[in-house]
Order: sequence, then structure tokens, then C-alpha cells
Amino acid sequence: MTRTNTVEQIGHQERLFLGTVAAVQPGAVVAMKAQSAARKASARLPMVDIGRSGPNDVNSTPENSEIHRIDPPALAIRTFETTHGRLDLMKLPKQNSMELEFMTPCHLVILLTDGLSRGCEWSDGRQTRRSSFLAPNAVLFNPALSYLRIRAMTPQNDCHMMMLGIQPALMEWHDDPEVDLAAVQFRQEVGLHDVQVSQTLSALQQELERPAVNGAFYVDALLFLLLTRLMRCASNLVETSKPTYAKGGLPSWRLKRAIEILEGDLAQMPTVAEVAQLIGLHPTSFCRGFKHSTGLSPHRYILAHRINRAKEMMNDQRLSLTEIALDCGFSGSSQFSVVFKRITGMSPREYRRAL
Repeated sequence: MTRTNTVEQIGHQERLFLGTVAAVQPGAVVAMKAQSAARKASARLPMVDIGRSGPNDVNSTPENSEIHRIDPPALAIRTFETTHGRLDLMKLPKQNSMELEFMTPCHLVILLTDGLSRGCEWSDGRQTRRSSFLAPNAVLFNPALSYLRIRAMTPQNDCHMMMLGIQPALMEWHDDPEVDLAAVQFRQEVGLHDVQVSQTLSALQQELERPAVNGAFYVDALLFLLLTRLMRCASNLVETSKPTYAKGGLPSWRLKRAIEILEGDLAQMPTVAEVAQLIGLHPTSFCRGFKHSTGLSPHRYILAHRINRAKEMMNDQRLSLTEIALDCGFSGSSQFSVVFKRITGMSPREYRRAL
């Protein structure tokens, strides 16, 4: 997904959302802030440290137990906590496999930035399912008190992900007499495809990477927007739908092959026509399907992949920014700086100083 356009779009949507709340219910935004401040001392998000292990058998887990396990342990890059939620930007090191296991009192939303190119299997404690491939920016949703275990072969590079914990009490902001919140039952989703969910997650990720003024309330407002959208697309209020890929997108095997080609050589960017020919599609059909599946055009996907690789290389202080730029396929430090700032919102030097 194009970060600049996405952030502008979601920012506009959020301003309209807050403006509507204030217009329909005078003083509502002020009341929300007061409510958030009153809860800070008593309603902190009950999340455990990353890497804590829990029971392997959900059926033997006590009712009040909490499971929050990531194996191998993840490196926390950024953390942002509010009264109603917590955001963690994390990186998992290169390993032959990884396992995530959760059952928490908060709703969990996970954005797998790099996807899972080698597939995964997941279980809700009763049924196990498998997928041969999860596209980059795949979304996982695990409702509060639901069990989820994911086992996966990790990609070639480090696996980045953003994890959101959302307090169920946030839905108390909702004041619609037509909806009985007590009757809403969220459902578990692995590989959730929803444009508005992706846009909101993109805005949250930017706020996590570059916090701004009034950030806590802004994040809570976005979390409320996200939870409301999940109520519309991942609950008993809508019919269950389990597509294998996004409507209008590429089948999993074509998408996987296209990504392998696009990520194959950082130094040389393949043309759209070349990739389309290799997967047996017309270039126009390939571009349209690829964007439906990933939220990004093939060109933008390659640039985002190069920037992600550059971020990893910046951890090595021995490498200059010019060396990193050339190794990641850019013509020089100038082009690298322009593209990096367009995608991340900060210059390479600013990003490196923040590490």
C-alpha cells in the first residue's frame, strides 16, 4: 500500500470521523478524553512481556490464564501504550521456524509486514488449518479470550510485524441504540482482507514510528475506528466468508511466484511485462491483481521491499548510507533518501539516529 496516499486518506477519514462525533454529540470528544484520563490508573492493558510462554493445550488452560508467547523471542523496536490499547513494532530474527500463541483479555490485531512466504498452519484449539502463503501486510485478528496458535516457516530475511492489543472496553465509546454490543461476537481471522482495516493499520504504524502531538488520543481514536470496522467485517454481524485470496486479486500460487521474482534481485528491478509473462498473465491484469492482493503496485512493492532491507542494514553502523543505497538497488544516496522519506516519512539519517 502506498504509505503517503494511505496516510493522507486515513487522516482525512479520521478528521471526518471526529468531526462527525463532535457535531452529532456535542462535547463527545472532550468526554472521551476525560474518560481516558480517568481510567489511566486502573485500566492499563493487561499484556505480558513478549516471549512469555503458556500452556500448550488450550483445553487444559484455566479460565483466567493468559497466553502470550512468541518463539523465537522478538526484538521490540517501538512500543506505544494508551489507556485503551498498546502497539508494538517487532522484529523476529532469522530462524527455521516460528510459533505464536495467544489467549489474552484484549483483542489482538497483528500486521505481518513481510508476510509468510513459506506458509503457515494455525489452530483455534479445536481445528487446525493450513495456508501455503500469506502475502505481505497480511492481517491476523484474534478476539479477546480466544485461543490462537500459529506455526510458520519464516521468510529468508527477518520477519517484521506490528501487534496491537485493544481493550474490549473501548467499545463503550460506541453509542448506537441499533447495535446491542453485548450480542456482538468477533470471529478469528487469519489473512483478513479489508481495505479500511489496512488503511487504519497503516496510519497506526506511522504514528508508532513518528509520534506526534496528542498521540495517545489519536491512537485511541484510530483503535476505535479499527474495532468498529472489525465489527463490520469480522463478527457475527456479517456472513462468514473465507476467500483464499482477495476478490479480484491473484491466486496464492501466482502471487507467491510474483513476489519471489520481484524480491529475487535487489540490484535489478524486473519490468512489469517480464513478471507478468513469467506467471502467465497480461501486464494490465497482473498489475490490477497484484494491487488487489497486496495493496501496492508492483513498482511500489519493490521500493518498499528495498526500504525494508535498507532498514535492516542500518543496524550495522559500519555501513555508510551510500553503501546501503547501492546494495539495495538505488542509483545513489540522493534517490535513496527521496524514496526512503516518501515511504517512511523521515530521512535515512533521522531513522538511523532513532535506532
